[in-house]
Amino acid sequence: MHTKQKLPRSALLTLLLLLAAGLVISAFSLSLSGWNGIHWDGSPAFFFWNTLPVLLLLGLLWLAFGQAWLACLITGTLIFLLTGANYFKVLFRDDPMLWGDLFRIREGVQMSDQYQVELTPTMFLWIGVMAAATVILFFLGRGKPGATLRLLALTAVGMVSLACFYYIYPNDQRYTALAGDYAQDEGEAYAATGVVYPFFHSAGDYYDSSSSYDERAARQAYHQYEDAVIPPEKKVNLISIQMEAFADLSLYDIDGLSPQVYKDFHELQAQSYSGVLITDIFAGGTTETEWAVLTGGNRHDDFAVKTDSVAWYLKSQGYTANGSHPCRDWFYDRKNVNPNLGLDDYLFTDNYYYQFVEEGADVAYDNIFFPDLMDRLTEYFDTNSAPLFSFNVTYQGHGPYNTEKTYWGDHFCTGNYTQAARNALNNYFYVIQDSSAYLKEFTQYLEGREEPVVLLLYGDHKPWMGNSGSIYKEELGISLDTTTEEGFRNYYETWYMIWANQAAKDLLGQSFQGQGPELSPCFLMNQVFELIGWEGSAYMQAQRETAHTLPVLHTTGWVVENGVLTPEPSPSAQARMEDFQNLSTYDRNRFR
Repeated sequence: MHTKQKLPRSALLTLLLLLAAGLVISAFSLSLSGWNGIHWDGSPAFFFWNTLPVLLLLGLLWLAFGQAWLACLITGTLIFLLTGANYFKVLFRDDPMLWGDLFRIREGVQMSDQYQVELTPTMFLWIGVMAAATVILFFLGRGKPGATLRLLALTAVGMVSLACFYYIYPNDQRYTALAGDYAQDEGEAYAATGVVYPFFHSAGDYYDSSSSYDERAARQAYHQYEDAVIPPEKKVNLISIQMEAFADLSLYDIDGLSPQVYKDFHELQAQSYSGVLITDIFAGGTTETEWAVLTGGNRHDDFAVKTDSVAWYLKSQGYTANGSHPCRDWFYDRKNVNPNLGLDDYLFTDNYYYQFVEEGADVAYDNIFFPDLMDRLTEYFDTNSAPLFSFNVTYQGHGPYNTEKTYWGDHFCTGNYTQAARNALNNYFYVIQDSSAYLKEFTQYLEGREEPVVLLLYGDHKPWMGNSGSIYKEELGISLDTTTEEGFRNYYETWYMIWANQAAKDLLGQSFQGQGPELSPCFLMNQVFELIGWEGSAYMQAQRETAHTLPVLHTTGWVVENGVLTPEPSPSAQARMEDFQNLSTYDRNRFR
């Protein structure tokens, strides 16, 4: 008679199996890390710091639920999703997965529909290995500590996890030392240090951004000023249009670029006060520029409550403040954010543009946006006496641009490029030419109005051009090396224009022409106010000295100081940057 074989129930065996699973998960994650030729170099230190959170999570779940297979399944899935999100985000947008992105998961899923997301062979292998590991643990990993020991172990692992999250992973000195030569560039540092480790390090950056906030000092600085009153004779209408992914690529030597593409744009530029805008984003992240212009700050919270902005100030001066974005209202939660920023009756596809597009369509393009804006402005000017502040964001330029075929012809760019690159360039340059024509028509409309209007136009970021910027680098020969000034500018530079109709020029005695300074988006509205002759809100007055001395104040640490773009600001500039962030944090929170 044979005795029935019992499956092993040793807690030690289960622990060893979980340890093996954790090492495998971490190895797969590291194999999919990297960017722009930079990746984990096999360093044991990086392997340790990337593996520790995986092991801690496995231990917490095993001790909490008593099921090793479940701990493996959940941990493997979470790390797979994190690694995959980073892989595709870097591939499509040259931007790693940061802790703050967890609060924009819906937007990320929506954006992924526009790109070609295909799992790699390594990803399929990872899925297969994790499925096998889960099955093995289901049958062989049945052991667990006794109740008392399990509770003590759970408490210990939890405390170690919290200590790591708050004290070890946020440590900038350790992270910088490990990143070595790549430490000066955020993307390169992330790629060189794995996925899990830099992701948790970014959590420290996310939560520590206001850790040095000195509310008392900020309040004192802020209350040296008072909101200025706009004189009735200077109350012009102010219309702002953020042009999605609209960049002047004619500044580069692009073979075969038709001069017609930027003809209308350059003519409008010659009629305007224009300059270089150095944004904080590349190929995506539209709201970073949008909110910087509105709030005058380059760091943002979730705007879940009423938050100071230029719209609130202008409303206090008797203005109507509204606007439009012909896309879905839930994208970046604009439906809730915009009213908290003082923008009333904001128009989206959901509540307005749906009537102009096919059923189920998400966006309206410039052929709808600009004619409709002119119709709505005509109605407003004819029926309202209050001056208008209208803040608008277009969608038409949004990437990616089809690489397999052209939709409007291939005569916009005829250079000697691969067919895929030429297709993408032609599709993009058509969008530029078309949008420029609508801008020309729009300014002609405003010129014919008797109401004084100042128009602010600017591009939010450079366009997508191939995964990992391949078309820029491989086809156009444009450097994206952000450790150099040339590459930094190529990566982050766009443009701004401040235009006025004749009625506004006559009223204000200002030509609204000429060359403006290089600016960060957070200082753009301040520049508009100065040109019009408005003192502005207390916050705008308080930030003005910084805007004059450090007109470019980038989130990566680069600044324009004494007319020079540099990644190494002087001690006095560094102090001013810290004072600015302190003041900006106070302004974001003072309504609370």
